[in-house]
Amino acid sequence: MNVTDHLAAGKAAYLEWRFDEAEAALGFALEAESNHFEAKVYLARTLEGQGRLVDAIALYQDALTLQPDHAATHLLLAQALLTDGQYAEGWEAYEWRYRGESGQPFPEIDAPRWQGEALDSKTLLVIAEQGHGDVMQFIRLLPQIKQRGGQVSLACSGPLKRLMANCEAIDHLFQDWHRAGAFDCYCPLSSLPGVLSITLENLPNQVPYITADARLAKRWPRRLGVSETKRIGLCWAGRPTHPNDAYRSLPFEKLDAALPDGPEYISLQKGERAADAADSRLRDFGSQLHDFADTAALIEALDLVITVDTSVAHLAGAMGKPVWVLLPYVPDWRWGRDIDTTPWYPTARLFRQIEPGDWGSVLDAVAAAL
Repeated sequence: MNVTDHLAAGKAAYLEWRFDEAEAALGFALEAESNHFEAKVYLARTLEGQGRLVDAIALYQDALTLQPDHAATHLLLAQALLTDGQYAEGWEAYEWRYRGESGQPFPEIDAPRWQGEALDSKTLLVIAEQGHGDVMQFIRLLPQIKQRGGQVSLACSGPLKRLMANCEAIDHLFQDWHRAGAFDCYCPLSSLPGVLSITLENLPNQVPYITADARLAKRWPRRLGVSETKRIGLCWAGRPTHPNDAYRSLPFEKLDAALPDGPEYISLQKGERAADAADSRLRDFGSQLHDFADTAALIEALDLVITVDTSVAHLAGAMGKPVWVLLPYVPDWRWGRDIDTTPWYPTARLFRQIEPGDWGSVLDAVAAAL
């Protein structure tokens, strides 16, 4: 086999999380061509998948000496650094998400980008530019803008707008940043951790920092009725278009079979996967959950939320509700590795796959904990 064949075999094994096979094949590729950029990157991804973060980070950095402007690899390096808790270096590399083929998403803004200086009553436009979970995770940083003397305008997507209306640190709320009115400077929301020099030591993790609308929350005790058992909300699938969704989402049948009788289970699942629970023991109020404000109001009435890695995990954690997060073998950077807690959400408990694709061990642990 030549380098191309070894690389193809290694990539195929990596994509199926057969990491030992991937490491061997990619090693052969690099024996044939020691400075093969793509082989180095995929071997780094494989090492990261195995939890060998120090080795993976070093190999990403080595690969970038060959192609210093490769934005996608800088972003992979950023995620590995953040997973490892190296936040200062990670946030810097995270800015590469706006370089390369993706480009700068805000070319029309005729205002300077905020770099953390005192604002002195100036208005900062914060643009929620990534997924719903990212917005809920990083919205905790807005009070630090207020401490610098600024007014905060937030632009966020429609499903989040009513939920964000309860955030005291937001002075002006918009769904479209193009219509945000007057502002003096701007910053993407997911760039705030870097601008504010957030580390594991100074990470603000007081909860709740997102609250349910009191008027909406009052409706749920009546809708749910009286119960003498614990009420547990369930979410088993994320957005299907997410690049990692095949690994992070869970077959509902496995979840349902593993959960013991006794508690009352409430579906928090939205989208096409909500139909998985049709004719099951779950109570489904999906038709009454129009946005995250409605979901937050329902979560307020629950004792526990059990969810895969999706926006519901961030919402429950930001609300300070007990939340158990079911994680794939290779988790997103924000959940770290080899720990069952997270500094981002003090009320969260993490349940991790022991082997790639092994939801059985996760669900056994959840059932035992229940």
